[in-house]
Amino acid sequence: MTIRPEFSLHAETTLPELSFPAMRMVMLHEAQEHDLPVIEDTDERVTLETPFGHYSFGAVPGGVTATVSAAKQDWLFMLKESLVEHLMHFAPDAAAVLRWSDAEKAGGLPPNFHFATVQSVRAIGTCFLRVRIKARGLSSFQDDAIHFRIVLPPEGVDEVEWPFVSENGATVWPKGDKALHRPVYTTRWIDRDEGVMDFDVFQHDGGRVSAWASQVEPGTKVAVVGPGGGGIPDTRRILMFADETALPAVARILEDLPEDSEGHVTVRAEGGPECAYPLSAPSGVSITWLGPENDQNLSDIALAEHNEFPDHFLWFACEKADAQKVRAAYKVKGGDPATSYIAGYWSKS
Repeated sequence: MTIRPEFSLHAETTLPELSFPAMRMVMLHEAQEHDLPVIEDTDERVTLETPFGHYSFGAVPGGVTATVSAAKQDWLFMLKESLVEHLMHFAPDAAAVLRWSDAEKAGGLPPNFHFATVQSVRAIGTCFLRVRIKARGLSSFQDDAIHFRIVLPPEGVDEVEWPFVSENGATVWPKGDKALHRPVYTTRWIDRDEGVMDFDVFQHDGGRVSAWASQVEPGTKVAVVGPGGGGIPDTRRILMFADETALPAVARILEDLPEDSEGHVTVRAEGGPECAYPLSAPSGVSITWLGPENDQNLSDIALAEHNEFPDHFLWFACEKADAQKVRAAYKVKGGDPATSYIAGYWSKS
């Protein structure tokens, strides 16, 4: 388990009339549920490690203090927002009156929300479209978080409502007919100095972003939220398992692995390698494509292969139920969260 160093950015708040034992129990449950390392756990303080920074809660007379710490302003905002969302479920009154020590002016756009302009769209292989956008403020899109959300307005709505920050630090998103579509994508390539970024869209029937990318014109305004999600694993030994939806993330990671890396990649693609999505891997990392004629479950393949090579980083991205199966089995055998990335990229339900 790797513990991050002290962070330079902090925000604090006091949650009056909350029980520290109750808060401690909730946080320890969250740590167990999401494989978060517990840095400190006493009768007076509990501190958790997350991919974006630290949560720390302390007992004070009449309530609880909460401190979030991070290395980047975007990540600090994400931690604050996540805490408010959790409080809304079990302590809505406390969430409503919460105020942070670094509170920004309410009503403005979230700091991790960026307007962008479509620059170009071109085909990648036979199954993907590569969209290039240009935006300001992409310096935080680094290798430790290679995912983001694209934000599309509802179809047929002329007056688009964008999100804003509430007084308690949470993002308020429009609902109902004004709700925005916010799926997750991978930063495939980025020039931070120029503010230019590429992401690849898998073409499939019924896909909202797929339909948008096939007809969007250069100059069209769009928005993105991020960065977020997993980054490039710090490893030289890796096992990767993915379907078509995760191919851009697989490609990005393979390109950034050290040249002496070893491992194996298994991709389930209904079109097989004919999908022609380019993958470039170090010489020690082999790639297997599973087409529709192969009915093996990707989760079973992943678990069997990782049992054979337990010292390899386990990277799995596929349908939600399969990801849950792999995550549960990995927990049972005592796998270290720091040496795995297991995510559901879409859901059948």
